[in-house]
Amino acid sequence: MNRRHLFQVLLGPGLAILISALLTAGILLAFGESPAILWEAFTSTFFNGFGLGYTLFYTTPLILTGLSVALCFHAGLFNIGAEGQLHFGAAAIIGIALLFPHLPPFVAIPLGMLSSIVAGGVWGWIAGFLKAKRGSHEVIVTILLNFIGITFVNYLILYPFKNTQVQNPETLAISKSYFVPPLSDISAFFGSELFRTTPVNCTLFLSVIFAVICHFFLFKTVQGYELRALGQNASAARFNGISLTRNTMIAFTLAGALAGLVGVNEVMGFQHKLIEGFSPQYGFTGIAVALMARNNPIGIVLAAFLFGAIHNGAREIEFLSERISKEISIVMEALLIILIAGHQFFIAKIIHFFKRGSRD
Repeated sequence: MNRRHLFQVLLGPGLAILISALLTAGILLAFGESPAILWEAFTSTFFNGFGLGYTLFYTTPLILTGLSVALCFHAGLFNIGAEGQLHFGAAAIIGIALLFPHLPPFVAIPLGMLSSIVAGGVWGWIAGFLKAKRGSHEVIVTILLNFIGITFVNYLILYPFKNTQVQNPETLAISKSYFVPPLSDISAFFGSELFRTTPVNCTLFLSVIFAVICHFFLFKTVQGYELRALGQNASAARFNGISLTRNTMIAFTLAGALAGLVGVNEVMGFQHKLIEGFSPQYGFTGIAVALMARNNPIGIVLAAFLFGAIHNGAREIEFLSERISKEISIVMEALLIILIAGHQFFIAKIIHFFKRGSRD
């Protein structure tokens, strides 16, 4: 990729970030707050270990859900079901951990991860099966599966897996053999206090590894080529012997497996139990992450970091301000999505404006 092409790729998202930041500053000003709060919030988000730790913690599930959405996008499919799939992945970890509480860590941790992959994959496969075999629209199916999946997992939290010793809607805790090490332990090993008291854990590395694997899978393997061929031109792909039915089910199964891994970050890496409402819409934010990265798996890592920073920065704004709540992050994310979706239109208008100005 030459410098000019790289500049063209980065120009749209860069302008979207800048304009959304300016608009958010205007919103703060309209509510009687100093726009300087925005700068202070994001300074603390990026430039100290505590803030960066939380940003990376929120980045981890967004990488996985972004990959889940992007994988289906490449196959010409729209996976809105990552939210239900990640709930199933988290619930599977609790089920396995409660069923086999005394396993050694070198068995328990891979088993917990595998259970989340399988559970999320199965829930994704259902959508792929209905799309491929029955012709059901994947958007409607995945939305409905979200409701079913979240409701069923909430039932598990409130009844079969519930911790009866507390009033909060949460499950029994998993044993320590299932714990994924936090990054603070790794930094402490090297004599640093970086990320101390933050929930970021080794699932972050796992998510980045899966981003690299997805990139290799999509662009370096025959199966990945078939998925992308379907997304580019399904009729031509079928004419060349590529199975629409098989690849649709494969795409949704893999997408569900990736989303299911979010449970590893939440259950095995942080809470060590499952709490009702644990996901602040990671599955839906993953759609925005994939769109911003143009479905590029490596770009998804960077886009997820940006959205993780926005989510964490909004928490800081709420702490610093008496008038603004953390829901400002939803506003910023919405602005980003709108601007990125229409960035080619806005760039064309800007270029036209400067060309007209130069002629005048």
